[in-house]
Amino acid sequence: MKLALVVALLVSSVPLQPDVPKPQPVVDNGEFMDIFLKTSYGDLQEAMAKPPTDRRGWAIIYQRAIRVAELQNLLFFRDRPEVKDPRWGAAIVATRTAATDLANTALFGLRNLQKANYEEVRQKYVALSASCNTCHRAFAREAPTIKP
Repeated sequence: MKLALVVALLVSSVPLQPDVPKPQPVVDNGEFMDIFLKTSYGDLQEAMAKPPTDRRGWAIIYQRAIRVAELQNLLFFRDRPEVKDPRWGAAIVATRTAATDLANTALFGLRNLQKANYEEVRQKYVALSASCNTCHRAFAREAPTIKP
């Protein structure tokens, strides 16, 4: 009886936790892709059009690739049936990883201009395009084919 009273007092003294806010999408996937990822990928495509000649060029590739990588995180919060498909998370992680690898390789070039390797960055860029297309084929057949 005493134990029940102590437990009741403890439980009643613990304040109830308010609902924790959760991320929610503001736009649907199509709009998200058109407004954010298409634009960001286009900026990256422009930066990758020719080998950078200075630190500024390497910085632009890094910044644009890391932006694409970070935008991939927002795809985890989509409100669509395919989000429940385990391939969805795997595709997002693959694309985020490809963009992060590209960004990190560009960052190395930025920090070590003499050792910068555009061909390696270019290979990472092609891998990013391929990972985007893998997701498009699985979840959005009407989505455009991404070209490096």
